[in-house]
Amino acid sequence: MSENDARMRFRVAPRFRVIRPSRRFRRWGTVLVSLALLLPAGACGVGEEAVLWSLNGRELRSGEDVLPTVWATGPTVGIARARDVAGYDAATGERRWTVPLSGEVCAVSSRPVGGRVAVRFGEERIGCHRVALIDLKTGRKVWEETITPNDPIRTGQVVIGEGVVAVDWSYSTTAFRLDDGKPLWTIDSRGADCEIDVLSGGPVLLAGRTCEDETRSVHRLDPRNGRHVWSYDVPPGYKVEAMATTRRVVLGLRGSGRGVSRFVVLDPSGAPVTSIDMDGGDEVRCHDRRDLDRCMNVVVSGDSLYVRPKGRSQDKDARAAPVVSHDLTTGRARWSTENPDGNHLYPLAVDGDRLIAAQPRKPGSGGKGGGGGEPPRLVSVDAAAGETSIMWRLPSGLYLSTRYGRQYAQGRLFLNQTSVTRHDDDDVVFRAIAQPTE
Repeated sequence: MSENDARMRFRVAPRFRVIRPSRRFRRWGTVLVSLALLLPAGACGVGEEAVLWSLNGRELRSGEDVLPTVWATGPTVGIARARDVAGYDAATGERRWTVPLSGEVCAVSSRPVGGRVAVRFGEERIGCHRVALIDLKTGRKVWEETITPNDPIRTGQVVIGEGVVAVDWSYSTTAFRLDDGKPLWTIDSRGADCEIDVLSGGPVLLAGRTCEDETRSVHRLDPRNGRHVWSYDVPPGYKVEAMATTRRVVLGLRGSGRGVSRFVVLDPSGAPVTSIDMDGGDEVRCHDRRDLDRCMNVVVSGDSLYVRPKGRSQDKDARAAPVVSHDLTTGRARWSTENPDGNHLYPLAVDGDRLIAAQPRKPGSGGKGGGGGEPPRLVSVDAAAGETSIMWRLPSGLYLSTRYGRQYAQGRLFLNQTSVTRHDDDDVVFRAIAQPTE
């Protein structure tokens, strides 16, 4: 093991916790244990939490504040940290590899393609002028190239789509060939009436464009030259709030209110197939306005859209809004869940023939800090009928707020704090959780 690996800071949670009671309660411990032995296994609920491993803020920051990105797609979990990308064993948390970068991470591609991700980085004084392709399977930097932006700025985006790595900033968009990093084309919007303000990667390379007259459009770009393959005009009064998937293009549009108020499904030629109106909006939350690939509370799989609508404020059960499944061809709702214990659900991912959803803690009669209630847990939803069943409990003190990114992959749940500062050095900011053993 290298010296760097030896200094790795991660904490592996024990499967059994030894609690040392005070003398006052020791004599009661024997009584309680005896009673517990009389209960059947099912009487203790679905099962206790199983935190496989965790990371503290100091491990992710490496001395600098960071907005970490997590890629959980295989046996290795990749994490973009302050000045590198690190790979951790998904089961044990052991750091397998580290790819150092010659600058601070500014932007990353949120959708891995073939196990590879793109990272944009640089120094604050000169901006984010470098882009690299990293293989998450091997922990190897495939290539690194220099970007030549018009201004030394740090904002922007990087995505992988249709065999290219596309980088967007200020007034320009540049594409590099995925395999070897060869520069392919640049779109310069300086002095133009319209400019690209968001990209989306995956099977199709998309660009969202805004014009001076406030009209908006979405285009599929030709990866060979950057020209428009097709165009979709966003309806007046709407703007693109989410790009849920490009495998079958699904756009989330926002009207005058908050959140996505309409989803639009496009066919391979860019023509609208159907639209799905969200009564009262929904709870879709994307990373930021320039990264509409990375969104929570919406899942697209096959011919289905799973989303949690926003409960109406006048409804006393507004927080318990169900997850609704929509047919992407007709736009019709197939089913909506009856949430266990009347508590709300957040869709995470599709695993085979079931939707996986997270259910936050439900306080008891004493309120948020009171006793009783139900712990947070994972819920399985039958994708065909919408019937729910409890999978397993999550850590009892965990609140599934918007401060945490959530990913479910290969039977494990990964939770990460989306912003990590020096105040989080001693706090757990990342958890890998699995189904507890019987």
